[in-house]
Amino acid sequence: MLRPGTYGLTALLAALTGIGPLSTDMYLPSLPDIARLLSANEAQVQLTISSYLIGFAIGQIVYGPFSDRFGRKPVLMAGLAIFSVATFLCALASSVEMLIAARALQAFGGCGGVVLSRAVVRDLYSGARAGREMSLIGAVMGLAPIIAPVAGGVLHDMFGWRSTFVALCVTGVALAAIAIALLPETLKHRVAEPVTIGSMLRSFRTFLRHGSYCAHLGLAVLCFAGLFAWLSASSFVLQNLYGISPRAFCVGSAIGS
Repeated sequence: MLRPGTYGLTALLAALTGIGPLSTDMYLPSLPDIARLLSANEAQVQLTISSYLIGFAIGQIVYGPFSDRFGRKPVLMAGLAIFSVATFLCALASSVEMLIAARALQAFGGCGGVVLSRAVVRDLYSGARAGREMSLIGAVMGLAPIIAPVAGGVLHDMFGWRSTFVALCVTGVALAAIAIALLPETLKHRVAEPVTIGSMLRSFRTFLRHGSYCAHLGLAVLCFAGLFAWLSASSFVLQNLYGISPRAFCVGSAIGS
């Protein structure tokens, strides 16, 4: 098992956190081809990003309470299993409707890595040390938006758009295997109270009563709204309207990140 304070544990937590941006950015160069090959229009294919955001939002609500009740590791394993299966379904999608649904499930599963890696940091560290670990994880995670479009563009050019999801599926399975073998259970005291909708709503009510929290939340919402508006439209605008190749698009995305 990886011990607290080691770079190996930090790297594993960073990799789990990186699932989110990888799953979003890696297939962006393929969006125009997905629309063409699945006989879908641009709006339908853009829904694969919208459904991902919905699944991710729902996941953030449930993973915390369930991991407090059952432990970090089993809930993380369940999330990675959902992510891997859903990503494989994305690779097999025969219609845009199937891809939209699989993307929502993929996001719900992948969200576990993002939420629970931060929960593990909270379990193991406090104060300045916790801030340092989060900074290291954030720095490593910041590489994902740079690497993902390039890797996705290369895979798209060599093997087609489905290969992107195959690679993500393999990544999910590999992370699950590593986490099973090396990640310790970090939650020392589990919450005895059953997880209910009422208990989750009470927690949300506590946060929403603080004006500073709501102000920062509003700023984050505006930033991410602009980001994902760009992500959903950029590949179609640059490739279809301006004739940029998928490889040039992915290089430009990496530089912009």
